[in-house]
Amino acid sequence: MAVTVEDGVIVSVETGPGAAGRPVDVDLGDCTLLPGLIDTHTHLVWDASAAPQDRVALETPERTVLRAAAHAMRHLRAGETTVRDLGATGALSVPLAQAIADGDVPGPRVVPSGRAIAMTGGHGWSLCHEADGPDAVRAAVRSEIKGGARAIKLIASGGVYGEHERPEEPQLSRAEVEVAVEEAHKAGCRVAAHAYSPEVIGMLLDVGVDSIEHGSLLDAPTAERMREQGVALVPTLCVFDAIHGAYADRPGSPIAAKAAEIRSKALAACRVAAENGVTIAVGTDSGAPGNPHGSVAQEMRLMVEAGLSPAEALHAATGAAAEVVRLADTAGRLAKGRPADLVAYRGDPAAEVEAVRDVALVMLGGRVLDDA
Repeated sequence: MAVTVEDGVIVSVETGPGAAGRPVDVDLGDCTLLPGLIDTHTHLVWDASAAPQDRVALETPERTVLRAAAHAMRHLRAGETTVRDLGATGALSVPLAQAIADGDVPGPRVVPSGRAIAMTGGHGWSLCHEADGPDAVRAAVRSEIKGGARAIKLIASGGVYGEHERPEEPQLSRAEVEVAVEEAHKAGCRVAAHAYSPEVIGMLLDVGVDSIEHGSLLDAPTAERMREQGVALVPTLCVFDAIHGAYADRPGSPIAAKAAEIRSKALAACRVAAENGVTIAVGTDSGAPGNPHGSVAQEMRLMVEAGLSPAEALHAATGAAAEVVRLADTAGRLAKGRPADLVAYRGDPAAEVEAVRDVALVMLGGRVLDDA
């Protein structure tokens, strides 16, 4: 096979004798070439320490965004050419995304959501724009879009990483979520909603969100609704192992206990989603405690553990993920006319998903990353 790139764009993909006769600039030998992988759920300002929000609180925004740029490069070196940031203190993902797009800073393409929208004191509030009541939530969404957000993240329930909350407990109300979705869709932004239980997910489906983040208590009837409405699941399986490990030295910690509880339920929920035809996309929640940036390989491994085939896990990190982040026309496929965002592996990830850990080459916009 021969892939020809000109001015950062794929101009041909050839197989057979014609490909064999082409002059070669980069000979990858016995490698597998894929479109760049996509992580649909990350937090670039967090550093995967046991309390990442504390580090951010103690430093200047300038220092935080510089470290976030280094985190973004870890994604790129791992073959992830696009990431969606779903919550950044001070909306710092927005200027970082702009700096990368302008060529001022190296990194993957970043789809920023600015600050997530949460109730006062809601889950992950340090990454959020806190707002109470429909009018305040409407204003919060408008403010994040004005600031440059290209997606909107809603914290609709409690979560694992919090001492005094449960993942299944609702936080934002239906009225609050409804106006948030209305405002986001008016501006052409997709809405990702943090939620775990069928009750909260059902409310989110009623108002038209675009993806469910985590969804670890998903049941079959709710999964069927998601398929019918075209709502994707981003299960973030790897974050629960990671948080449990980060709190392993804290016996009796409610966070460690919740992470252990949700881990097995998340695998089962991912299996239920697959069995009911729900679109599943890779998202790592990287930056959370114990969960380093560039962890798509770990997420894909757990998807296979949950019952997906390696090929299905690859689709979750490419074509399906591109649909979720609204880049299906430019990312997720290796085809003529697409940006030359490519990654090569020494092995065949469609046969053995662990091969995605062995990166041979990363190309972003036609430029080879030298230190992959």
